[in-house]
Amino acid sequence: MRIIKLKLSGKCIAGYLSLLVLANTACNKQLDELTPHNVNFEDQQFLTANGYTKATIGNYSYFASSNYENSWFNISEFRGNNVRIIDQTSTNNLADAKNLDAFNYTNSESKDYGYSYQFWQASYQGLLGINMVLKNVKEDETNPIILQAKAENLFLRANMFFNLVRVYGRPYYQSPETNPGVPLILSPITTTGNPPARATVKDTYAQILKDLATAIPLFSQVNVNSYAGKYAAFALMSRVYLYMSGTFSQPSAEYAKLSAQYADSVILNSGNRLLQGTEYINYYTSPNQSNKETIWAVNHEISTMQLPILLNQPTGVYTGSTQYSTGQVKPSPDLLGLLEAGDLRWNFYKVDKYPNNNTDTFSTTKYTYKYTAVYYSNAAVHHLRLAEVYLNRAEARLKAGDSDGALEDLNIIHTRAGLNGLTGLTGQDLFNAILKERRLELAFEGHNSYDNYRNGLPMIRNYGSFNSTPLTVNATAANVVLRIPLDVMTENANMKQNEQ
Repeated sequence: MRIIKLKLSGKCIAGYLSLLVLANTACNKQLDELTPHNVNFEDQQFLTANGYTKATIGNYSYFASSNYENSWFNISEFRGNNVRIIDQTSTNNLADAKNLDAFNYTNSESKDYGYSYQFWQASYQGLLGINMVLKNVKEDETNPIILQAKAENLFLRANMFFNLVRVYGRPYYQSPETNPGVPLILSPITTTGNPPARATVKDTYAQILKDLATAIPLFSQVNVNSYAGKYAAFALMSRVYLYMSGTFSQPSAEYAKLSAQYADSVILNSGNRLLQGTEYINYYTSPNQSNKETIWAVNHEISTMQLPILLNQPTGVYTGSTQYSTGQVKPSPDLLGLLEAGDLRWNFYKVDKYPNNNTDTFSTTKYTYKYTAVYYSNAAVHHLRLAEVYLNRAEARLKAGDSDGALEDLNIIHTRAGLNGLTGLTGQDLFNAILKERRLELAFEGHNSYDNYRNGLPMIRNYGSFNSTPLTVNATAANVVLRIPLDVMTENANMKQNEQ
């Protein structure tokens, strides 16, 4: 990755910095005259349209970095009821505590005992690179290549903010005008003075939607789905408005209708299609670039990823030991109990027994390695795909009063899985069926606990795990959000903690 440096008043500010508050790094005159091979100064990087494109490609790498991807997955999936921990996750006790922090809802603010610090740091590092591109786009810019770069970076920023507010901000239906969201850093910070406070949840969502709305008319290129496009922005808007659409008992019909409308744009106009039969069965072992169901994904064919290590590690490769034939994080009995006989989604699991455990015999195959020595993945991390958009529209239609349309969308996904269509469902029963379908279809893709909490529902873990008892967390509980990392609290006097 190339490092871009800001050059301001004889000082340079490194583009690859951690945390929320960025410090100036003085460079003496002699060093200013020497530019390392992997460093571009800001005024050089953005001299040409190609410079914007290269910087934008570099910004996608933040989503593929192990710091961001591992922490995002751990926080998003381990806080739900789709996984069961069957053994100590590491021979290192500190690493084990860190892996289980989100699962046990301990929500440590320490960088050593939880992933909050890592997720926050990686997110705001990514935002620095994104904001640097956006800062350099002129207000009256007309070059379509530069405007395409602007659109993609606005999409990436919206995505980054949305994941942050899901983790640190309370569900939207709970007083968004007063509950704190996350700091909205919209330009590269070049001073340690007056660090930003947290915006409200409402203002955070408003910024996300503004970025996406600004981006959509600027997209002019149709690239492979490893890069954002207009319909990725529409799909994300559908998701964001769904998160704003309230609970089933107290829905916001306005936001539900908007979620459905943006889903319409994707379903009717994007050219994406749902895979069927064998294509669907092979979805998670196929490259994303030619996959018409995927809208936006992070490709790992030639870049390492670590998600399979705990979920589904091939024989003999588990780091530091040869006794494991698979990972210590298994699909929960609760999740597997929802799968019907004949459901094609059984193909996303395989029997893979763990030593001394004859109960948890299945592993998920949504993340697997191509090789035993190099951690390249068979499939991408699918952040946006058409199946989710149909399920977004199903839930949104129901909340907006269109039960027939909701059932129709639900059955598109349900029957695609090889099951008979559902009939006669309305009201609460239909809502429950939609959430069940989301859980089955989108398992291990970062939705589980959020789908409960944004709808005012508890996360119920009716099974025990290794050293963990069954657990119920209500949507109004303090610990549904993570604590702000201690390092950030120490450095930023304006930061408000999520008290628990």
